[in-house]
Amino acid sequence: MVIAAQKDKLLQEEILKEKINRGLEIDKSLDKNEIGLIGLEWSGITTTLGDIEAKRTSTNPDFAALLVKLFKEAGLKKGDIVAANFSSSFPALNLAFISAADTLGLKAIIITSIGSSTYGGNIEDFIYLDMENYLYSKNLIENRTIAYSLGGAGDIGKEFDKDIIEKIKNRINGYGLKFFYEEEFDKNLENRYEFYKNESQNNIKAFINIGGNLLSLGENADIINNQKILLDESSPLKTGLVGKFLKDDIPVFYLLNIKSIALYYNLEHDPDKFSKIGTSSIYYDSSKNFWNYIIVVIFGLFILVHLIFFRLKKNKFIEISL
Repeated sequence: MVIAAQKDKLLQEEILKEKINRGLEIDKSLDKNEIGLIGLEWSGITTTLGDIEAKRTSTNPDFAALLVKLFKEAGLKKGDIVAANFSSSFPALNLAFISAADTLGLKAIIITSIGSSTYGGNIEDFIYLDMENYLYSKNLIENRTIAYSLGGAGDIGKEFDKDIIEKIKNRINGYGLKFFYEEEFDKNLENRYEFYKNESQNNIKAFINIGGNLLSLGENADIINNQKILLDESSPLKTGLVGKFLKDDIPVFYLLNIKSIALYYNLEHDPDKFSKIGTSSIYYDSSKNFWNYIIVVIFGLFILVHLIFFRLKKNKFIEISL
């Protein structure tokens, strides 16, 4: 877990340095910890309103450690294939997932949408896919995106500035990614689902969704307000990629409601400075802590009983002497 968090922190530091090298400003009024993964209030690829506190909270490297813990608890192991659906709204969480997957030796089939809510990966000259490609070119990550869509309205960027989109597409065409563009939602969903199955040879062990891309839950993304990242197997969700994978009895990990998630897992919410890696409660096995506590209590009771017995014996000896 610590290794994943340390890797995530390294990736963040590399992105910050590259952002500065490109002459991109770090707005300290928004990015108070100067992480480099907080975007603009608005741009030509911005989709919806995002919460700045949630975006800053998502930059905690402990999210990478938490994902390692949850993946291991779900039985994922080295060599397992997992499907991932990213939006660009939480670049920090995308990198946290990659850090966790790399650490565990998972093979991730990642599809990323370009669109981002406010304060996410919405800087037009340095979008999330640019960040990821830079890290991959430096051999800092093993897993990366292999296909992308525009995201936004209809998952085809209906609201985006066409000139900006063409400029971005021309740039990322050199990254060797498959491009998804389908105006009909049901067909787009089926194409995406089949892509995951074909790339994995129908051997997907888990599905991870980060952000609010349309394909995750269709038009029903607002119906989910999860605290636990791993969705319950009995979840009533039936739509989008989430619904399809749940129907297949494949574990689904869903990261979007960051405030609720941080509160549930006792992660720091928008601090002025994050705690040192390895010190939060997620690094400790609660069951082991429970038994350690029991052992300490029993030992304490033993000492207390011994002292009481010794004092009673001493008092009895004094009475006899008198």
